[in-house]
Amino acid sequence: MNAPDHGPGVRLPPPVLVGGVLALGWGAHLFLPVVLGPPLPNFGMLVVFLGMALIGWALLALVQAGNDPRPDRPDAALVVAGPFRFSRNPIYLGFLVVVLGFALRWGDLWGWLALLVCHLALDRLVVAKEEAYLTTRFGDAYEAYRKRVRRWV
Repeated sequence: MNAPDHGPGVRLPPPVLVGGVLALGWGAHLFLPVVLGPPLPNFGMLVVFLGMALIGWALLALVQAGNDPRPDRPDAALVVAGPFRFSRNPIYLGFLVVVLGFALRWGDLWGWLALLVCHLALDRLVVAKEEAYLTTRFGDAYEAYRKRVRRWV
């Protein structure tokens, strides 16, 4: 008898992780700004919009494949369509693009540090667990996908 599939074991929801880091960066930006360059508010918001669009496209692909997009749930199918053709982690890439947009919008150190922290946290705390889970869950099919498609871009 097989053990029940509880998913990849990601406990802290990635939107909460990214939102928390972004909130800390925003607070630092407001109270202790360290200007690195001119703020680019319009371009930054365009980048935020593009990140949100990528997230939406990836969520749609997951749901269409019959998966629950929450990373603490088991996957019903290996998704290789839509944005998953270009990145194994398009939702997390979208989160990073959103944070990039805020870094550009603010024009200071805190946005760039938030981007770095989000990347490291997603890569180590979320993606590593998901990849180990997907390797176990989908075996050779996932290994072939890993060889074809890069982790980020």
